[in-house]
Amino acid sequence: ADMKLSIHGCRGSIASSSPSTQKYGGHTSCFELTCENHQIIFDAGSGFQNVNFSKAHTSYVILSHFHHDHIQGLPFNPQIFDPNNEIVISSDLHDHETVKKNIQTYFSPPYFPIDIVSALPNIKFAPFDAVKEKLNEFYSLNSIALNHPGGSVGYKLTQKNKSLIYLCDNEFEADQRETLTAFAEKADVLIWDGMFTEKELVDRKGWGHSSIEQATKFNEEANCKKILISHHAPGRSDQDLDRIAGTLPEFFGVASDRLEIEV
Repeated sequence: ADMKLSIHGCRGSIASSSPSTQKYGGHTSCFELTCENHQIIFDAGSGFQNVNFSKAHTSYVILSHFHHDHIQGLPFNPQIFDPNNEIVISSDLHDHETVKKNIQTYFSPPYFPIDIVSALPNIKFAPFDAVKEKLNEFYSLNSIALNHPGGSVGYKLTQKNKSLIYLCDNEFEADQRETLTAFAEKADVLIWDGMFTEKELVDRKGWGHSSIEQATKFNEEANCKKILISHHAPGRSDQDLDRIAGTLPEFFGVASDRLEIEV
């Protein structure tokens, strides 16, 4: 069976709900991969509220980092309150105790009405290596350090001969080219942080994001089969994104909420 990618959120920084963001959607980062009932979710931004959990298996939530827009959806999916849904949260950015502490701090008073980590025993935290090992009979899961304030991690999920690369929240630098190319080479789908245009990037050095144009340049060597531009700036309208889509090579796409792709 093929891996299926379902996008639940592809907006950057803050969710944006307005008449001009209906087509591409306004939810923040959440990408779900399913294959033969295995379910792996990269990041839990506001789009996480629309994930449907497969009761048959543990669901894995793999976090790139802990900025608001990548974790804010966690307690807003009503299905996490069902004790039969086992959800394992992990990240290769920190050890699992730190991951747990970060989530617990964010989702407990004064920032949140209840402490969800204590309240929900079905939410577990596991070391990244343990998750890799657990998935190993079925998938290979790898990670790479990205360039982002406070750190961020990119992930590669391979199933048989199909692979998906998740590279959000990375400020692309020339010295990353070699390692990132080796990591992403010939992937079936690459999700790229295209928050800025090349022109916007000039004033936003150090913000931790890449440009749309950098994706086309990067792929001259990486040769990925399909590239999805994601982490859209909150103010980027449907019209803007349509215009950008029109300038991209044909195997490029612009990520949108509710988009489903066979990898």
